[in-house]
Amino acid sequence: MEPKKPIISRDLADLMRPGVMVEIDPAEVEQLGLVEETALDEADAWDSNADVENTNEATNGR
Repeated sequence: MEPKKPIISRDLADLMRPGVMVEIDPAEVEQLGLVEETALDEADAWDSNADVENTNEATNGR
């Protein structure tokens, strides 16, 4: 027997209803604060490289 397919809804009131999958667009997700972005931006990524010393261990002898 195949599992039941979820009911697709766009209504936030359906979030707690069993068997209902609620689709939310990215703008709405951000507006509701449902996801917190924790990725580094490019500048912070480059700054974090300054913490790595240029040693034989860090570069495998290269």
